[in-house]
Amino acid sequence: MGNQSNTSRSSDEIRAEPTQEQATEALRQWARRNKSLTEVFLDAYCLVDIANQIVDFNVAFEELCGESYRKILKIGDFCKLVATEICPGQCPARQIATSHKALRLDEITGFTKAFPTLKMILGGVPILSDSGEFIGSLLTIRNVSAESELQKKYDESKQESATDGLTRLFNKIYTESLLLRMIKGSFREINMLSIVLCDIDFFKRVNDTYGHGAGDFVLSTVAQILKSETRDTDVVGRCGGEEFLVVLPNSDIAGVKIFAERFRKRLESTKIFFEGDHIPVTVSLGTATLASIKTAEKPPRDHDEGAHQPFRYSALLRKGEWPQSNMAIRTFAHGKQTRHYKREFLEIDRIWFF
Repeated sequence: MGNQSNTSRSSDEIRAEPTQEQATEALRQWARRNKSLTEVFLDAYCLVDIANQIVDFNVAFEELCGESYRKILKIGDFCKLVATEICPGQCPARQIATSHKALRLDEITGFTKAFPTLKMILGGVPILSDSGEFIGSLLTIRNVSAESELQKKYDESKQESATDGLTRLFNKIYTESLLLRMIKGSFREINMLSIVLCDIDFFKRVNDTYGHGAGDFVLSTVAQILKSETRDTDVVGRCGGEEFLVVLPNSDIAGVKIFAERFRKRLESTKIFFEGDHIPVTVSLGTATLASIKTAEKPPRDHDEGAHQPFRYSALLRKGEWPQSNMAIRTFAHGKQTRHYKREFLEIDRIWFF
């Protein structure tokens, strides 16, 4: 009786192990029953049977492999389609088939036909039949290298949208947004903030005399010199045809004057030639320094001129001259425009010199 019982139990255990064909068919049935689940996968996935042959997959897996639907089924072997660094000896599907446990591999490398250099996050779980037998693996693959490439393209596109095409400085819109943000930051942190407005003298004469190609060359040259004089924390942008704006955080009146004079002297000593012609270039520079935060919340009234001046000191450099002047500058504070109290002024979007 004992021998018969053991024989009967052994027969049941043998019958419990499905053949490869049975396991593959059971895996296909599982795929059909769970199609609504796998259809929502955004990452590439595939079902691999106990012989390491691919049974089902999504469009993302086709794109990852760079092969057609029929070609993937014809090749079949997972390691021949997605050659990971651990294939074939420690193929992820084979590891799951051996351990019957879930698997996750971060930052694993490999290659496919579509991606000669592939970095991926690979996960997998065992698939069991209704009676509990192992019939295959579900593998998901996230293409990290593709995500990195997309992020790189997004960053480049974002950079291009903020950059002036000719001078490679920040463009007007982005410069203004940074300036307003830095002004608000100075109000909050009680830090000094200075700005320099640069205008190339008689730029129209350069275009009329030497041509627009020469004008573009002068603009890019001045921009390069201006950029080279700034720190990493400074903001340099092109805010008009021949106008540039520099924002200098943590710079006082003396510091911004030193910066402006240094830049003016360097430009003066630079000989600019275009197609054999020497083009003399000078600039006019205006400066302003944030000296008080009291007007951040409440702009001054017309009769209260001396009470608060958020920006104090504006000077004009013309061909090397630094006149003695002490003019005020008003700007937006927390989205509200402060009042000005002189009729004539030069409007530069959110900033007024007067």
